[in-house]
Amino acid sequence: MSAPIGGDGAPEALDALVRAWHHQWRQSGYVGEVEHAARPDDKGHYHWMIRLRGEDKDVVALWLTLRQRTVHFESELMPAPEENLEALYRYLLVKNADLHGVHLAIGPEDGIYLVGELALGDVTVERLDEMVGATLHYVDEIFATAMSLGLASLYRRRPRR
Repeated sequence: MSAPIGGDGAPEALDALVRAWHHQWRQSGYVGEVEHAARPDDKGHYHWMIRLRGEDKDVVALWLTLRQRTVHFESELMPAPEENLEALYRYLLVKNADLHGVHLAIGPEDGIYLVGELALGDVTVERLDEMVGATLHYVDEIFATAMSLGLASLYRRRPRR
């Protein structure tokens, strides 16, 4: 049984808001396509994926999920770490204390994610812009060091452009 979604028209209203935001930013070079699943998943949640262009991480995928009363957002920072776990988790916990609007979490298959949530009534084009901007900023800030620690034998930093 699925929970009711934040009132009639909430998925359409959020889709219109995401599209309005996308229209503002699509020419910037930082924002790619937006995909939307028009039908809810088995929990009654609707999903959007926004592709962003990062610095060290070429593509940053930001998932928005319309839940019963909130919009949850998440982006995989890196896959499951394999090396230097203590140093990596220490680095991430220290970073976590300085993050605003998002936090780091261990997600599916032990990947490292940036996650956040807004009350459905608080989501505006401006707040969506803040969520997307924070996600892109923090992925750019944390990704290379986290990968260098957690997947040291596989990852090599690129020279700055």
